[in-house]
Amino acid sequence: MRKLTIGAIVVCILLLISDFTGRFIQSSPHAQNNFDTGNNNTQPLPLLSSNAHKELTALFSRYAEPTKNTQTEQGLTAAQQAEQNGELLSVFAGNLELKLKAVIFAPMPYVLIEQKNVKTQQTTLVKYINEESIQGYTLSILSNTQVALYKASQHITLVMYQRG
Repeated sequence: MRKLTIGAIVVCILLLISDFTGRFIQSSPHAQNNFDTGNNNTQPLPLLSSNAHKELTALFSRYAEPTKNTQTEQGLTAAQQAEQNGELLSVFAGNLELKLKAVIFAPMPYVLIEQKNVKTQQTTLVKYINEESIQGYTLSILSNTQVALYKASQHITLVMYQRG
């Protein structure tokens, strides 16, 4: 019985040694590509026929030249600005586009409005308190997501996001 136990232990030890040497001691690399040598298997690129080259050149020629920015002046005219009414995500006032970013209910409630100059594309975040004037509009806080802007007969509700 003792010989059988010793034989099983010896077989297990031999299997462990074989496994260890197979995993951690390699005599040669398994990969067939040896990038250290200068013998890279490079293939020449296929050449296009002259007709195919002309067709591709004509097809992509309009993308080769930079396109000129034909962007028209952004914003609204004074008449269009006077027609703004109702619930809006942004309001144009003069050269500014106004967007509501936050309504803060502190001891003195205030709002943060993003003002983007439509000509220079410069954006600033401005703090306004309730009943303050913004570009000729009087601001009134309605809720945590909307404010009212009044100017003569104009009544605009500026909202942070559209309702679904």
